[in-house]
Amino acid sequence: MARTFFKGNAHLNLVGKAAYSILIGVCGTIFLVLFLGALMGVFHVVSFIPWIIAFNTAITGYSLVDKTGDRLKYKQISAVSAGIMNVLITYVLLSLVFVYSAGEYLFSVRALGLFLAIGVVCSDLGALLAIKYFRLNR
Repeated sequence: MARTFFKGNAHLNLVGKAAYSILIGVCGTIFLVLFLGALMGVFHVVSFIPWIIAFNTAITGYSLVDKTGDRLKYKQISAVSAGIMNVLITYVLLSLVFVYSAGEYLFSVRALGLFLAIGVVCSDLGALLAIKYFRLNR
């Protein structure tokens, strides 16, 4: 039944695929941080978070272009928007996890700005990689 509902509503299908791409990046970041937190102290994991966010926002940008194909008109702008959403959701979730587990707020507004800059650049690079890859395969 859900397939027939989404077949007629192409916009909802695109929103679902974009949400799926963002969810992949957010879950990847959270799982990597939790895994590293089990191996190291929480305060040591904080230094790896920009790298983890960079990797997962690149995956978000690539996945968005991969899932939507040629149906998106502005692929790079959409990937950057997905990267920003990925960073914002990740920032909030990691802040809640660190407050709950360490009892301390570890991120500042400056860290959010850094994470957003990393997310914008890396999601754009992930989208560019996907665009180039799919052009080569045509």
